[in-house]
This record gives sequence, C-alpha cells and structure tokens, in this order.
Amino acid sequence: MDAAYRRLLGAALSAVLLLAGCAGAPPPPPPPEIVEPLPPVTRNPREVALERALGEFSGAPYLSGGTTPAGVDCSGLIQALYQRTGVRLPRTVADQYQAGAPVQRQELRFGDVVFFNRFCQIRGRGPYLAGILLPGGEDEVCHNGIYLGGGRFMHASPRGVFISRLDAEVWRVSYRGARRYLPGDN
Repeated sequence: MDAAYRRLLGAALSAVLLLAGCAGAPPPPPPPEIVEPLPPVTRNPREVALERALGEFSGAPYLSGGTTPAGVDCSGLIQALYQRTGVRLPRTVADQYQAGAPVQRQELRFGDVVFFNRFCQIRGRGPYLAGILLPGGEDEVCHNGIYLGGGRFMHASPRGVFISRLDAEVWRVSYRGARRYLPGDN
C-alpha cells in the first residue's frame, strides 16, 4: 500500500507541476496610478514666521509662566509664537480669548487659536463629573493651542509642547471657541 500511495502522490505532483508550467508567465502589473501632487501651500510672511516659530517650540518642556523654548505654558506659547510674527497678544488665556476675531469651528485655518474650558483638566473622569467638581467650569477658558490644519493643534501642557487632535474626546467636550489674530485675515 505504501508503494501505491507514493505513485498516486507522484502523479498528483506531476500534474500540478505540468499545469503550473502551462499557465505561462504571470500577467504584467497594472501601470502605476498617476497621483497628482498636492497644491503648494501659499503662506503670507506672517504665516511663514509663525510656521518657523512652531518649529522652535515643538517638544519644548512645560514651565508655568514660561514663554521660551526652554520652558513654556499654553498662553505663553501662543504669546511667544505671535510675538515672532509681530503681533502682540495679552499674556493670559482669558485675555487672549477676549482679543482677536471669533472664528467658527468649521472655518478654522492655520494660525487660529483654539480655546478650551476646565473639562480638559479633569483626567479620566469625563465631562459630567468635571461639571460637578468644577461648577461654572464649562464657561471658563483655561487652555489654548494653535490650529495647524487637518484637525490638529499644537499646545503646551504638563507633558510639554506637542500636537493633539481636536476630535479627541477631551478636546471635543472642552472646546470653547477660536480666535484669529493675524491682521488682514479677519
């Protein structure tokens, strides 16, 4: 029986090899898809200065009251970034919120400043508990960052300066509004 099994297996393998050889060469790959390059982003001189300043502060450590790449807090970051564009802003988040032109969320663009209420400071407890722990916290702005585009913003927190997404739950529920400060862009 062992010999019969080997003959049957040999015949099956021969048939497979014969059929594979008859199949011919594989078909050629499809031509590469032509991908149009993205249009270049045109920035005015103030936006170029702002973009350079963002590079200086990316990854900077957090320092309460700080305004330099050696250490910065959220409102200090915004003030320092805009100072490099020639725009003077107040120092605190609340005062920065009062300055500038209001911007609707769906109209955000590079350089706009996004503001958040106290909910963003309640870690792991959710917006409902934050409202109980901090009555009136939903109306008070206490954090901000600079909008980069594509739903992302850069901000300073105790973890340092980094980029977050506006659609993350903590930012979505604590979002308070946005302001535009660049002259001529109101």
